[in-house]
Amino acid sequence: MAATTALQPLGEGIAGSPTGKKSFSQLFTQPTNPQIQVRPVSTYKGEAAVVFSKEDMDRLAAPFRLALVGKFSHGWPPLEEIRKLFATLNLRDQLSVGLLDYRHVLLKCSAEADFNWLWTRGLWQIDKYPMRVFRWTREFHVHKESSLVPVWVSLPALPIHFHDKNSLFSILSPIRKPLFLDAATTTSTRPSVAKACVEIDLLKTLCSRVWVAVEGEGGFWQKVVMEDVPKYCLNCWRLGHSEEECRKNIAANGATKAQSQGHRPSATATAPA
Repeated sequence: MAATTALQPLGEGIAGSPTGKKSFSQLFTQPTNPQIQVRPVSTYKGEAAVVFSKEDMDRLAAPFRLALVGKFSHGWPPLEEIRKLFATLNLRDQLSVGLLDYRHVLLKCSAEADFNWLWTRGLWQIDKYPMRVFRWTREFHVHKESSLVPVWVSLPALPIHFHDKNSLFSILSPIRKPLFLDAATTTSTRPSVAKACVEIDLLKTLCSRVWVAVEGEGGFWQKVVMEDVPKYCLNCWRLGHSEEECRKNIAANGATKAQSQGHRPSATATAPA
């Protein structure tokens, strides 16, 4: 199967699956989080409205913490073919596949290890149809691709005693959310550099170094190297290109230029009679 980025051996940091498989009904059972209260009716600009609290939204989104969105941009296979593909994979636990619309499917994982693997793979080929995978968030919309992506991050020349998993996760947390370490870092077979897969937000400023210090002692600036960070376009809300490279932007600029040239006065002056 095709992949957008080179796959790395996985190491520590990937959560193990629960003992035993969950039934299909258990997969959709609501968590033990307190249910939200029915919200009162209100109005917005003279029309009916309902307003939820941020806490309500966090509770409602909690069951989808390990959910991904698969997107088909060039045709799409039957839903059963998608389910058959994932049924053949050696996943640690249950995975449900549901239709969001004709281009998008919801992939709801039960194990964090499966979630990390499916997401970092990036691109899946199902029959003749490529499917890109994004992380689901409660801001997800079918017309906007998520700006959250997993990237490999290296910490070159980091002192070897900092290569502990929790230490590395602490150093990497200012970037956003560490997901897991690669195998060489876990086994300490490559002491020259520590490496981890980290979730980043392409709409946020990415730091290139982190100050690492010991209480009562000195510290040092640790260089942060991110590999193959994709571009994100704020014009069409898609991954893979910048606003300057966006076809919509280029087409709009071309139309504006053609319009301005069409109204430009003639450069040839008419001689007086």
